[in-house]
Amino acid sequence: MTDRRWVIEADRRLIDTELREALRFGRDVPARLAAAMRYAVLGPGKRVRPMLALEAFRAAGGRNLAAVLPFCTGIELIHTFSLIHDDLPSMDNDDFRRGRPSLHRKFDEATAILAADGLFAYAFELFVQAPGPAERRLAAIRLICHAVGPSGMTGGQMMDVAGKSKVLAIQRKKTAEFIAAAVVVGAVLGGAAAATQRKLRQAGLALGMLFQMTDDLLDAEQASEAGRATMVSTCGRARTASRAESQARRAERLFRALGVRYRVLAGFPGLVLHRKS
Repeated sequence: MTDRRWVIEADRRLIDTELREALRFGRDVPARLAAAMRYAVLGPGKRVRPMLALEAFRAAGGRNLAAVLPFCTGIELIHTFSLIHDDLPSMDNDDFRRGRPSLHRKFDEATAILAADGLFAYAFELFVQAPGPAERRLAAIRLICHAVGPSGMTGGQMMDVAGKSKVLAIQRKKTAEFIAAAVVVGAVLGGAAAATQRKLRQAGLALGMLFQMTDDLLDAEQASEAGRATMVSTCGRARTASRAESQARRAERLFRALGVRYRVLAGFPGLVLHRKS
């Protein structure tokens, strides 16, 4: 295992520990709701978004991990919230998620909706309780709100449901914007300059589009994907693979241009491009 892979695996273990700790609720949270939230979050997951935030924080010069880990945790909670909604019968109507029954199948639809709502709200509770300069925390929260709000993830889901928009536009809003936000949030909390933040956003957007394209390639053979508008169904496998490689090169180039401190982030595009799940 390369040094970079070792760092990424260590990040994943750290984030998993933080998630388990955050989801240890007291008696004030109904037991069924707590169980559903834990089931959704603590199952198999790549933790890409929180790892990106963590590594961007380090690259920007951040030292006190207590300032960024609540954001890493909350970002993963929001990501899980979005997956729960995606799987609902009124959305994609998926029976499985990450090799297990989706939340509304494991529990029920009402519990799934409430668990998603709880995860979303709890994420912001974690954000505001994080230590560190208030102006950095507020800037980071604003980035997250924009990425998941009506002009970001929520708007992208509406476009997807309506089925009248171009696939690339939907994927940018649903996936790429939040991945880019995770990168920039870490940099903001670490004290990165505005010019660096702008460059990281461009790298994050390229990485986010790459991530969705590789998702589409991996999912293309699944029966549940039949009839859905994806890059593969729109452009074909070969063209999607070519575009994914192009986005990987762009993301890596943009990360590397920021210097040696961003070398771990520069390794993510290659890992995403060649992932098997």
